[in-house]
Amino acid sequence: MQALHEILQADAPEGWYLLLDRTPGDPLASEQLAACFPEPAVTVLNDAFFAHAPEQAPLLIDLAQTVDFGPEERQAWLSRGTDDIGDSLRKGGAVMVSAWLRSAQPAEQVARHLKRLFAQPHPDGRQHHLRYYDPRITSLLDQSLSGEDKNQLLGPIDHWCYPAHPAAYRHMAIDEAKGRASAVSLRAEHWARLDWAAHYHKLLRTVAGLSELHPDAVAAQWPDFPLALSWLREAAALPWVDTEDEAAGCVALWWLLGRDCEERYPDVAAELEQYRQDRAPALTEWLLFAGAEFWNKARQQSFA
Repeated sequence: MQALHEILQADAPEGWYLLLDRTPGDPLASEQLAACFPEPAVTVLNDAFFAHAPEQAPLLIDLAQTVDFGPEERQAWLSRGTDDIGDSLRKGGAVMVSAWLRSAQPAEQVARHLKRLFAQPHPDGRQHHLRYYDPRITSLLDQSLSGEDKNQLLGPIDHWCYPAHPAAYRHMAIDEAKGRASAVSLRAEHWARLDWAAHYHKLLRTVAGLSELHPDAVAAQWPDFPLALSWLREAAALPWVDTEDEAAGCVALWWLLGRDCEERYPDVAAELEQYRQDRAPALTEWLLFAGAEFWNKARQQSFA
């Protein structure tokens, strides 16, 4: 990605910022990083959401103000972003490297815009906290927002580069032809997708966990969000599906064994009916505990 190449230049990159999520830990607690990120380089993105844990509020780092944070260190943090997002999608948990931002505006203006993004109106009538600094949510916003809405998300930011899976960065860029706006205000059609984020990420963790446990039997690409969203909505409408976990588990079965898996595999249907009676453990856990015999049996029957 051409925009990110500027970060690796020898001189401190003017106009580049590093957005950090402190949910996994505070980088400033490290003496070495605190020295690299002196006070002039750091803006804390405070919000009422973090009132109970102000030490978790995200940080905006002005790379031009950093000390001893040269190309080698920046490359390490670029790699950390892609490594951590892979772990996050497979196992859960937050990612410290949220994004690399390019803006011609000073840090104060960029920070002001980012703070305005936190509280968003929701169709339920309340204000919801938007975790735009979580790359998993950034990716869904990137896929869900139109050009004008994406411009509103970016505001004074020209380039928003966020870690994605597999090892790469994805890039949102301002569209000057559509004009800039102060801040995005999410609408009902946006929340209709974002409200399924937890279901989707549980589905990814389940598929990844099964692939890790049974690499010979379970080998599948991760479903992309638009397809998964359609299937999750269908699963949630089934009479026996009552929870987020059951919707994710149902789609995992469809994704790995086929949407007609109960009709094709009588033994699988029988075991799934037993789950419906017991309802314990949770369906995604039940799938992980099913063992190689369950998945190998399904694979063998599929080739019969």
